[in-house]
Amino acid sequence: PHATPTCSRGRWPPGSCDSCAALHSRRQQAAPGAGRAMAAPPPSQATGPWTLLEQRVLQPSSGSRGDGAAAWSLLDLTAPIRAQVFLHMVGDLLRYSGANEVNIQLDILRSVCRELREQVDEECLTFNYDDTCGMIAGTGNEKEEIRLLSSCIKRHPRLRYFECLLRSTAKFHALLEALELPAGTRCSFAFEFKVSAEEALRLFRRFRVRRLSFIPQEEGPDRRLGDWSSLPETNLHTVCLRSCSDQVVRSFMVASPRLQGLQVMDSRLLGEVGVNFGNLSSLSLTGITMPDEQFTRLIAGCQNLRSLYIAKCHVSNITVALPRLELLSVTHCRQLTDDCASEMLNPVHNPSLRFIDLTEDRSLVSPTVAHPRLQIAWLMHCPQLTDHAVSHMFNNCPGLTAANLVQSMIESALICSPALRTLELTTSQRLTDTAVTQLLQHCPNLSFLDVGHCCQLVEPVFSHRVLETILLSFCVQLRESAIVGLFANCPSLRYVELAVCMFDMTRFQRECNPQCQVVVNFDF
Repeated sequence: PHATPTCSRGRWPPGSCDSCAALHSRRQQAAPGAGRAMAAPPPSQATGPWTLLEQRVLQPSSGSRGDGAAAWSLLDLTAPIRAQVFLHMVGDLLRYSGANEVNIQLDILRSVCRELREQVDEECLTFNYDDTCGMIAGTGNEKEEIRLLSSCIKRHPRLRYFECLLRSTAKFHALLEALELPAGTRCSFAFEFKVSAEEALRLFRRFRVRRLSFIPQEEGPDRRLGDWSSLPETNLHTVCLRSCSDQVVRSFMVASPRLQGLQVMDSRLLGEVGVNFGNLSSLSLTGITMPDEQFTRLIAGCQNLRSLYIAKCHVSNITVALPRLELLSVTHCRQLTDDCASEMLNPVHNPSLRFIDLTEDRSLVSPTVAHPRLQIAWLMHCPQLTDHAVSHMFNNCPGLTAANLVQSMIESALICSPALRTLELTTSQRLTDTAVTQLLQHCPNLSFLDVGHCCQLVEPVFSHRVLETILLSFCVQLRESAIVGLFANCPSLRYVELAVCMFDMTRFQRECNPQCQVVVNFDF
């Protein structure tokens, strides 16, 4: 925004500076007249929330230092102002059509403007690397690619985090030998292959590993490859172990006194882990085979848990009683009983609970959900859930703000919740007009309602003072008069979906409030 703009090398018009020519030509192609300079008001006339520094930046370039260097830098501006400058100067170079093009365009960006290059390099705190987006074309150049990766990382002096996803064992070995990171960089690694105990030991010695996800190798010709009992003390905060045994879990718990998150997937735990889980704040068990009693003892040893995830496990009657637990997710457990779910949701056992997820627990019929602190409830794909259980949940959870009952079989449940703001009832094939009319009457703060694919809806009364979004797609029996009432009696509407309804839906696009977006068709 200079009256007499100059590039980072102090030269203008475009063409006199080779590194800026590409940018200028692309800006002219993108927007006619975009290359014209815009005169800025002098500081005395500047209006709006400009600071003294920003007023100085807006002055003509004649105030620059005589050595050709700018008297100011983009790094001196506040972050929102820098973001706007970046967007309008070089945003059109960031159009994505493949990893190679993005890399090429980033090189152009770095040559266009010294200040922008410094901002990108200086302020980068996290470096992500995925070996499927190779930095060198072809295969068999693992060591050379890791050396190139190290040179790229050196451009970022403030780097604090390195995140890496590897699918190649050869590249993993090259990384152990050649990768160079700034001192103190906190690393996260995810390996999609088996890693031996000896390789894990080298990894911990070379890098400061905070998060790790891998498949432990426990069998092999060399016993050292599968001996996890000699792990040194680690700085791990989160670890995900896949297809492992009790011995591996025990070794990592002993070697990681600061571990806060543990995930165990697709494993058969036959014995007691036998270690203290007191420091864990998050525990995730997916596809685990062990008796209910062992589940109960394992969970009871994690009294500081704030989140517990159990998925695809054959549990039917486990006990969860944790004073600090805020998030409880027990999903795809098709043998879970009503009594077990009711006990887990009892405020006496879990007084701090705020979020529950019982998705795909298809055996649930009428669990008791009554918790004064519960805010979010997901009970998706529970086809046997009764109207009585749903009505009881809304009547006895006064703090509930969001509920998801996708693909339920409820018909006339009384949904009454003063705090409720978001309700999803998609594909509830038996939902009646009366249930929808009543929920709009008894949920005064509701702002989002999804009743798409509810094929029994004919003419519910849509009347609500603060409702902003409603989804009605594929309600094939819905009458046009109901939609007329919707727009007449819901003054706060901002978004409505009406796709595949059996009347002229486009009339509402023409006639409704211009502040409300009406969608009547999708590109399938």
